[in-house]
Amino acid sequence: MGLIETLYSPGVMMLVALVIIPLLVVGATVAIVFLLKLITTGRPDVEKIEARKYLRYDAGNPPRPGDFRRKVSMQYLGYLILFLAVEPIVILMALILIAPREALARVLFLYVAILLIYAPLLYYGIRESRRLEAWILG
Repeated sequence: MGLIETLYSPGVMMLVALVIIPLLVVGATVAIVFLLKLITTGRPDVEKIEARKYLRYDAGNPPRPGDFRRKVSMQYLGYLILFLAVEPIVILMALILIAPREALARVLFLYVAILLIYAPLLYYGIRESRRLEAWILG
């Protein structure tokens, strides 16, 4: 058995596919991350002046005097509910497009039923996102 037959044997091919290639991919990823970290490192003199740059703010709101880490306000709850309710509806729209003609009536019935189930959730999400009291940080 020659070198070529050994290199193309099932055991060597499995070793290459399951061990060597993933290690190369992980190694290349780690090398790229470290290279990008070196390239994008900030200037130490600016980082000392801008100490608030690394503090967490609530939902990206501008800083206010006082404690920077306060409770997260619920101002985005309505938008979260809307997103969680609309996403399955959009996915079901895509499924309607690929449904076979014979099953189209059943798929449309299922879609309308899901819309009726999600209607109260959509209404609540819209109502919560318009509630101005949730937008006041205090």
